[in-house]
Parts: sequence; C-alpha cells; structure tokens
Amino acid sequence: MSQYYNIMDPAEKVRLSQPDPYYKKHMKTLLVFAAVLMIVLTACKSAMMRQYAVGSPQIETIESVRNDLIKFNRDFEGYLCVFRDSATLVDWFKNKNLPGRSQFYNSGGYRIITQDSTFCSGVETDFAGNLKINQIYRIDSLTTFSKLKRNLLPVGDKVDLDPSNYSFTCVIFWAKFLGKLNMSSFQIAVSALNSQPARSGKVNVLFVDIDILDFWNTSGNMIKTEIKTR
Repeated sequence: MSQYYNIMDPAEKVRLSQPDPYYKKHMKTLLVFAAVLMIVLTACKSAMMRQYAVGSPQIETIESVRNDLIKFNRDFEGYLCVFRDSATLVDWFKNKNLPGRSQFYNSGGYRIITQDSTFCSGVETDFAGNLKINQIYRIDSLTTFSKLKRNLLPVGDKVDLDPSNYSFTCVIFWAKFLGKLNMSSFQIAVSALNSQPARSGKVNVLFVDIDILDFWNTSGNMIKTEIKTR
C-alpha cells in the first residue's frame, strides 16, 4: 500500500499560516469604507434635520406653539388643542394610540381606518380630499374620539370637541420641534377642508400639539405628571 507523507516545505507552512496580504488589504478597505459611510450618513442626517428645521424637544408655552401654528397657516390658530398634562400624553402612547400624522373620526366618534402599511402621508392626503358623506368606511371601534377628548385642553376659540356635529373630524398631530416635517400633516388638513363635505360644513379639524408644555410642571429633563391649572 502506498503511503502519503507531508513533504511541504517548512517555509511554505509558515506562509500559509499567516493572513493573506490581499485579504488584509481588502478588509482594511472595507473597514475604511464603512467608517466613511457612517460619517457621511451622520452628516446627511444632520443636514436633513437642518433642512427641515427639526430641533430637540424643548419646554414650550401655549403662546410659543400658537405662534408656530400661525407660521404654517393663520387660519388654523382657532383650532389649536394641547394635551392636558404629560400623564395623558404618555398614557395615550402607552395604550398604543400612536398619533401618526392624522386621525379621522366619523360622526359616531369612531376612528376611521385610513393608513396603509406604508404610513404614507399621500394616502391620508388623498383620503382627506375624497371624503364622502354617504360612503361606508372601515372603523377601529376600540379607538374612540371620547378617549382622546378627555385628554385634550382646547386653546383655540373655534375648537369643537363634539364629533356628532360633523360627518368627519380630522385630528392633526404636530409638534413645534418637528419643524417643516409638519408640512405633510398640514397638507392633509388642507385637503380635508377642500373636500365635498367640508363645503357644507360637515368636516371639523383639530390641531393637537404634542410638545412638552410649561404648565406640566417640568423640571430639567424629567416630566412630572401633576396637573397645574392656568
């Protein structure tokens, strides 16, 4: 029987036991590329944040958020609402009632399902502009306007928290720190106000601000939940 012997040159063994120079160079190139990519993405994010005037959440006043709402559209000032206190806002999120850009409610106070899985603002904008009084809409029976209503403090003089007065109530969630990112939400409101039911006064619009407000007794970075009346 023939036998095989390892007759490899010792120097060759040493060479094969060490990393391939090409491999080392390739990995170094990949690491440098990844580092550069991270820097570029971070810079792009900062640039986008500046472009859309997005800032860090700050403690705001009713007057500061009102002035910011006026910048988008002075006609919206009368429809301004805020959360009564930080606890109600936190509970609203904890109960998975995620605001998104907008919510629509029917006259019975049930939320109308409008968003698709992409959460595209264009879907909501198109929906808002094509509201029809006689059309049947899918509803979320677990999310009612009454739940939202008890958390809201009306600020504007045109606020109406009774959905039964309208065929549709369009609730726009926005925040001062979101800057120009609010624009898509306000476009939804404009679209709703140009819909057919709106011409007969059957569409109500509310602008609910979700900034941190001064009368929530905020202190530093911690938000206390006590209600302080104004």
